[in-house]
Amino acid sequence: MVDNENVARLLKKVWICDGVISSAAFNLRPQIHETYISVLRECMETFALDIKKICKELPVDYALMPINSVKSLKIVSIEDDIKFSVKAVDNATIKSHAGIFITINEQQLVGGEPFESLEIKRGKSADCVLLEIRKSIAKLASRNIKSFEG
Repeated sequence: MVDNENVARLLKKVWICDGVISSAAFNLRPQIHETYISVLRECMETFALDIKKICKELPVDYALMPINSVKSLKIVSIEDDIKFSVKAVDNATIKSHAGIFITINEQQLVGGEPFESLEIKRGKSADCVLLEIRKSIAKLASRNIKSFEG
């Protein structure tokens, strides 16, 4: 994967309101201890086919984000060292599958699992830290919402 490549986050209708994507679209699901936010690589020739495999109803909206923009996200309201990376994720049926991985102070974030944070030690809740992370990705994602008709 290269930094000038785009990744797409498929969006449920409830995640978009007046052209703004909710932070809920970037939640790591605790019930499955999710380690990354699923996205698709736009440059892959299977991109359109993969959307059709995933989505039962078309058209579907998606947020298109340049990898270099995801990797350079900064969260100024949090003192912790938060890093975003995008990596291809092996999936036998969805060839364009990739994931946005998040680390806090070099510890990988996993849905539903505790993490070490300077902010938590200073009295800010884990939920608050996670919300700020999701809000920053949602703000980036809201810049380029597309529709896939099929």
